[in-house]
Amino acid sequence: MRTHQSRHLLLASALALAACSEMTLISLEINMWGGDHIGITITATGGSVEYDCAMGRIDQPITLQNGRFDVRGVHWPGQGGPIGVDTFPTPRPARYQGSVSGDRMTVTVTLTDKNEVLGTYIAWKGRSPNVIKCL
Repeated sequence: MRTHQSRHLLLASALALAACSEMTLISLEINMWGGDHIGITITATGGSVEYDCAMGRIDQPITLQNGRFDVRGVHWPGQGGPIGVDTFPTPRPARYQGSVSGDRMTVTVTLTDKNEVLGTYIAWKGRSPNVIKCL
């Protein structure tokens, strides 16, 4: 009888371990990621994005599954020249998809209202962004 219980316990432990090994959900830690034409500041609730002459916001925590993420947010296009005091750009819905491997992040930004890909960017953990401001 004792051997039978041991086998069940061993089987249950093996199944639990197998289930855990397939769950590789990891939240990105709060940090700055920067690269050419993009900067991403990760927060507990999502993040903020800075591009050349534009900005964005990630509206949900960034959780990696097998090194990949797919989160929703918004994008605000920028504009050059003087901006009126009561002028606010209209936010557009955005999807931020990508992957993280070590200290390197690749992210593709898509404006979902027209399925328009803004671009794919590479950012590095702890680096300052190299973005160009609108003039």
